[in-house]
Amino acid sequence: MRALAVMSTLMPHLSAGRQSAYRNAVALALLAALLAAAFGVLSISLVLAAVALPAAVLAYIHDHDVWRDEPITVVGVGFLLSLLLGVAVGLLENQFTKGVVLVAPAHWPPSGSRILELGVLVPVVAFVAVLIAPTLITARAAFRHPIDALISCSLSGAALSLGLSIVVQRGAFTHIDSTAGDPAHVAFIALTLGFLQPILFATAAAVTVMRLREATGKPVIGLAQGLTLLVLYELATTLLEPYGARGIVLTTVAALVLAAAGLIAARNELHRGLLAEAQEALSGDKALAHPAAAEQVCAHCGAAMVPGAAFCQVCGTASAAMVYEVRPRQLPGGKPVA
Repeated sequence: MRALAVMSTLMPHLSAGRQSAYRNAVALALLAALLAAAFGVLSISLVLAAVALPAAVLAYIHDHDVWRDEPITVVGVGFLLSLLLGVAVGLLENQFTKGVVLVAPAHWPPSGSRILELGVLVPVVAFVAVLIAPTLITARAAFRHPIDALISCSLSGAALSLGLSIVVQRGAFTHIDSTAGDPAHVAFIALTLGFLQPILFATAAAVTVMRLREATGKPVIGLAQGLTLLVLYELATTLLEPYGARGIVLTTVAALVLAAAGLIAARNELHRGLLAEAQEALSGDKALAHPAAAEQVCAHCGAAMVPGAAFCQVCGTASAAMVYEVRPRQLPGGKPVA
């Protein structure tokens, strides 16, 4: 959990054989989206970029058996509910505009009412929507751990962004148009809506829900951080809309900066939550939810873990962020139990 990286933040479990698979899958999808953008095919470019991150998160949850007790229930709430809420947010946004980043340049500043509608009201509604599924999931004691909160927010953010894109840019999802626009514009739009936007939604939810589920987390701070991320993103989109191609590029730059800030904030909150859990375990107030098992090896550096430890003593990787290999139980004589 040390380096700033998108995949290890949104999907924190480490697996020696799979930790780069999701990064490669998303990178290939984005490369394909850029190739489609090179030919000006906005529809294919947007669809590929929009489904890449949700598909990677779902595959990660399945491969790592994250919620092995109730995968259908949790994934159903985390993904399907957030997807439907994203559609609802998109319908609300459509009441105010036909599209945010694809409308023709107007060469004048947006009106005050438009700024309030798209730059304030829509992000507030989107923020509430992206919090609903993670809040429901983490309300159960089995899913209150900071790692579970972060994963549920990753799934919710990716699904909400997908639902929003399906509605707001529904033309891209219903027909293929090879003359959809300038390749450079298409590439920036696909990168913003398909990759940066879900990261913003996920991290905004994560900094809030992790504080909400921590005993001394001060959730008001998390609410302020998450809401600020989304409001700044939508304000940038709305205020830069009249500037055409320049506005599209600047919107992507603003989204990139905010996404990086969100990732840093989410990692800091996760680190703080894991340290708080370890301190509670040391004081005897609460046991670790995912302590290091006997003979466990750190998936990050390969060092042997101390049984019961919260972190690797060599690299500092949290034991809760590692995949536990299932070993067959053995009899005293060394024979495995059938």
